[in-house]
Amino acid sequence: MPEKKNVFVRSFHELRSLRCLVLTAMFISMNITLDLLKLRIDLPGMRIGVGFLTNASIGMLFGPVVCMLMGFCTDTLGFLLNPGSGLNTYFPGYTLTAMVAGIIWGVCLYRPGTTLPGKGERRWGFLLRVLAARILITLVCNIFMNTLWTSILFGKGIWVTLIARLPVQLTYLPVQYLLLLVVLPFVDRLYRILLSGRGAAAGSRSA
Repeated sequence: MPEKKNVFVRSFHELRSLRCLVLTAMFISMNITLDLLKLRIDLPGMRIGVGFLTNASIGMLFGPVVCMLMGFCTDTLGFLLNPGSGLNTYFPGYTLTAMVAGIIWGVCLYRPGTTLPGKGERRWGFLLRVLAARILITLVCNIFMNTLWTSILFGKGIWVTLIARLPVQLTYLPVQYLLLLVVLPFVDRLYRILLSGRGAAAGSRSA
């Protein structure tokens, strides 16, 4: 019986696949385009970006290593293509935040060989893993890490900034969670259709 590889090793091996590289590049382009076009979901009292859905999708399909590299690419390329937004100078702390978020997406959502969300226990597992990923990223990346970088860059007290960011981020969380529950099964379904289509095409050629 072959030794079961851990999630990071399996994700690293995904980089050998042309399909992985092409789809990841496509989702990176989508993420940057959404940011450049400033596409948001406007709700009463809040405006929520949707770029995180592309990162979550890659984390689900190809794991933490691929999603971490995607986080690096989206943050760096996004700044190079649109340096006038936000800070006028590149700050690596935000790139680190994007990479850590990629690791969290991948560790929580990457389950190669399974179909999401499934039924019964598998469905509950999917719901809980998505919720865990969203909560961890909100707390660790959006609230703690980005607050730290803001404090370093602008010289503001970290606790003052943290208290100001906390209610906003917690308000975003349930809406972001619901968006994930809608988008991730849809992306997974399309990916399974792509795989089955490739398999059928290969079978018809061999026949």
